[in-house]
Amino acid sequence: MLQNRLCLMAVMASLTMLGCGNPEATNSSPSPNNLLTTAPTKSITPSPSSSPENSKTNTETPKAISVGDIKEIEDNRTCGKSKVIYAYGETSNYQVYICANDNAPDRPRYYISRNKDGSGGLDMEANNYNPQKVGAIEFKNDGYVYTLEAPTTQNPEPVLRVTFPNGNLSKEQLLRYLARPNADSPTTSKPASEPLQYVLQNRESLGICKDNFRAEDGKNGMGSKAFQISEKKYLVQIQCFLAAYQGAFEYVLWTNDSPKPSVIPLEFDSFQEGKDGEKPKRITERSIAGMPRFSSRSQTLTNFTKFRGIGDCGSSATYKLEGDRMVLQEFRAKYECDGKYIQDFPVIYP
Repeated sequence: MLQNRLCLMAVMASLTMLGCGNPEATNSSPSPNNLLTTAPTKSITPSPSSSPENSKTNTETPKAISVGDIKEIEDNRTCGKSKVIYAYGETSNYQVYICANDNAPDRPRYYISRNKDGSGGLDMEANNYNPQKVGAIEFKNDGYVYTLEAPTTQNPEPVLRVTFPNGNLSKEQLLRYLARPNADSPTTSKPASEPLQYVLQNRESLGICKDNFRAEDGKNGMGSKAFQISEKKYLVQIQCFLAAYQGAFEYVLWTNDSPKPSVIPLEFDSFQEGKDGEKPKRITERSIAGMPRFSSRSQTLTNFTKFRGIGDCGSSATYKLEGDRMVLQEFRAKYECDGKYIQDFPVIYP
């Protein structure tokens, strides 16, 4: 019954600076005015780029990133003796070398940045933590977090960023990213195509889109795709079918367990229009109709649904992935299809 209601709704719509000292042992913490140029253990001339403006987000038009093998700069001696280059990132203003020890080449440990104008840089060492994260390499220094993102399917425009203790961000788009093919890096993690194909191939036995599924629709509209959550976990979005303005979707969490992957279906709460003046009724379903978008960084899913093609009525919802559940954060809706358009639908929840 719920699936039929979803199908009817879809038919009606007919649809994110910069190497080798100990950041935790430094006597001078970086401030917003010298964030990109202070070296905790080396004396380096401050750079003109250390002005307060650099704490603002760079909003320049994205440029194509060049991705390659670290062998392209293997003769570079920036990391020093007994060390190898683990990864390299370059922006318009900075060159960042992530280094590792010869005896542990697969674990990043040193962060070395140099300003392209030769005016300064930043050296750090991670002694008590592993900087390697999913899709990024992070170094910490007295409340500041320096992050070199990696290009991935879900993040095709990676950046070099600094997170301030107060939560503010400074970032520059990467123009070049190099990595070691055999390193435990984000670029060598399991491709998103594997969990997606696994779910599609086992769709019927998993009970996904069991009443309505059109395989040819999977590459159109919002499409079927997978989003990396952690090293072994992906959120898989399956587009059951596509109508004129929006699609019908189901989601699962795919985990690379042994001996075979595990798949957990996800459910979504929403509010159905109340009858005879009653309050909207909260319902739970496997499927959602609309134009969903998922952010791997914030692990939130937003969805806008049209009740009919002209868009004068519909709903919007925000969900947060918490463990193995999609938790409703906000639900807005305008149930009356009266030809009147409003910028924001009324809040139904919370």
